[in-house]
Amino acid sequence: MLKDKVIVIAGVGKGMGRAMSLLYGQQGAKVVMVARKPDFIEPSLEQIKAAGGDGLAIVGNAADKQTMIDVAAQAVGAFGRIDGLCCVAGGFYKRMKGPDEIEDDFFEMVLRNHISSVFHGVRAVLPTMKQQGSGAILTIAAGYKTLRDGNIAYGTAKSGVVGLTKNLARELWPENIRVNCISPGIVRLPLENDTIDMPQQQLDRAGQPEDIAHAAAYFMSDASAWVTGQVLVIDGGDEVYAGKPHDQR
Repeated sequence: MLKDKVIVIAGVGKGMGRAMSLLYGQQGAKVVMVARKPDFIEPSLEQIKAAGGDGLAIVGNAADKQTMIDVAAQAVGAFGRIDGLCCVAGGFYKRMKGPDEIEDDFFEMVLRNHISSVFHGVRAVLPTMKQQGSGAILTIAAGYKTLRDGNIAYGTAKSGVVGLTKNLARELWPENIRVNCISPGIVRLPLENDTIDMPQQQLDRAGQPEDIAHAAAYFMSDASAWVTGQVLVIDGGDEVYAGKPHDQR
């Protein structure tokens, strides 16, 4: 499905970012992982290579402009092209303070981590994708319940990611570059396995990194060649108030 595609994943953590990396590797992609710490990306790269795949593990801040310029250069230098970019930097969800108490620095840091990381990542890969005449970009926002229950900085940032995604999709349409978004529900669990299998066939459960990884693979693949500007909510039905409240599962 993704054989020989070169995909940059910016902001890899222990959950959905790592799950994407491993699944892409399983499907034959060359995976360029970026994270502030090597804890998750270096072992993941070893697993990808052990399975016959290839990639790079680059330590750096995905919200930093120069870091992402360097990442794009390394990806092209190693593999000759960039077919996909996944912007998965996030965090800071927990609701600790109300809007009258939250610090200015925290608010700005959250916006930078969620929104600036997308902007700088896209700007870094655009020259290569434009030259190729194709590319796929994926952003990560949040489902409605996740936005509602998180702190105000998190909710603002994730809403901004959706707006940025749609504007980018329109702007980049003439370049044959697709831009889509996944809005997950609560996915608290870290990835437990080193191989990504199909998700559990059950709605009444907590979200798992695999749920997001398989959808992300679709958006990176040629199967979504006529899909752009879309937001896919993956939340087990929370957005339509199905089943039990998520915090009781």
